[in-house]
Amino acid sequence: MYGSNKNKIINKLRQGYTPVEISPKKELSSTFKNIFKPIVKRKDLDFFFELYNMEEVILKAWGFLGIYHILEEKNDIQEEDQAKLHSIVIDLLSEKSEIKYYGGSIESRSTLREHHVTRLVDLDNSLILEPVLKYVKSFKGTPDSVIMELLEHVLSNSSENTMEEVILNCSRLIESNAIRKKISIVKSFENLGQSIVLQQKRDITSLFKEYLAFFEDQVNVDTDILSKKRELEELIFKVGAELELELEKETLQFIDSLEYPYDSLDIVATKYRKNKEFQSILLTKLQKSENPHFIVEVLKAILVLKDEISDWKNLIIDNVKKYQLIDGDLISAMEKSNLISEKMILSFLNKADDWSLKFVREYLIQNPTKLSEWRELNDLIVEKLKTYTSSEDTDVIEFIFSLIIDLELKNFLEYSLNTFKRIESDKLKKMAIFPILKFGEERLLLKLKDFMKENQETGKFVMQFLNRLERNEWRFYY
Repeated sequence: MYGSNKNKIINKLRQGYTPVEISPKKELSSTFKNIFKPIVKRKDLDFFFELYNMEEVILKAWGFLGIYHILEEKNDIQEEDQAKLHSIVIDLLSEKSEIKYYGGSIESRSTLREHHVTRLVDLDNSLILEPVLKYVKSFKGTPDSVIMELLEHVLSNSSENTMEEVILNCSRLIESNAIRKKISIVKSFENLGQSIVLQQKRDITSLFKEYLAFFEDQVNVDTDILSKKRELEELIFKVGAELELELEKETLQFIDSLEYPYDSLDIVATKYRKNKEFQSILLTKLQKSENPHFIVEVLKAILVLKDEISDWKNLIIDNVKKYQLIDGDLISAMEKSNLISEKMILSFLNKADDWSLKFVREYLIQNPTKLSEWRELNDLIVEKLKTYTSSEDTDVIEFIFSLIIDLELKNFLEYSLNTFKRIESDKLKKMAIFPILKFGEERLLLKLKDFMKENQETGKFVMQFLNRLERNEWRFYY
């Protein structure tokens, strides 16, 4: 395919390596753009296979980069190519030669295996599982960061039962103080548990308890270690609940000691929904805490326990109002529990304070069909548009225009146009006509055009706004 140019291409590639097109060295950017990318575009796997199998590490780096770009959206290749890829994967994972490169403006140094492992694990599992498993099983010594990447992102995403033992074997070899590796092990079991029914839960439970116990006698640990310890603990109790592990005592102690938001509290609640002590701890936390972010997580957990708590509806609604909570996940959970009614949304919209409008906005963005299902809400919005005058408070009308824009509510556009004619604020004028210009029907555009003819000042305003939108590629911020 390349004829006499092949050697020239290879010689150009061996002069320098970069995994991205933008580099402070012009020659590297040129090589990436004018030599590397065209070969990728031709999907020439054979060229990159050949390039990788050359001796020089810089050519190996280019070779696997090309293989990755061709295969990143492909999950099937010819049997002959599969065999070549398997051989390259094994070699890459064993390749500890140093590679120097520019990733953007920063010069970096890394081993080839460390540099490319993030690309390797991003490939479809069906392409790389076999050689990765072979490599991990044959690895000698303490598992390093590459092994942990392979466990967490390749092997644990398989549905093969043998992976459980592989992860356990690696977990027994990592250093006792390697918190980041322990986090990776826990995530690996979490991933695997989504594909298969784990058979060695007793061993996994013992392992998790061992991880938790390691810090009990440690004092004077630095802030970074404390942060990683907290991350590990939080993950263990989440995954323990997901995998149905026997960690009740430890979990209850952890929840009882919580003084900060824990975003997996509702997941833990799913396992312990019948546990009276767990229920009591949650209700005590709700009563004593004044941290709105913590309250959000507690309320999400209470929604999981709702069948066990008699006054759960009042607890949720009263605390949402008391702390003026606006959280997408909490609102979604409230909707699933039928806690949000048209009457509530109407009352918030009529109240029209800052929090009420933000709550309604978040709810309607999550549930846009309510605008057509709830007749009274629809009618109230129309009434607000019809009766608005420039002397009124602008918060509600601004809120309505933002909804029309974000949700592309075409059924309100005619009302927006009529409101536009009465508005004095430039900001509101732009919000009123932007959706008409952006996705309005021709009929409405003609009406706007007629109004522009009648009012010279309005015509000038609209044309200036339209020109600005076109210059900014129709990006509009409000």
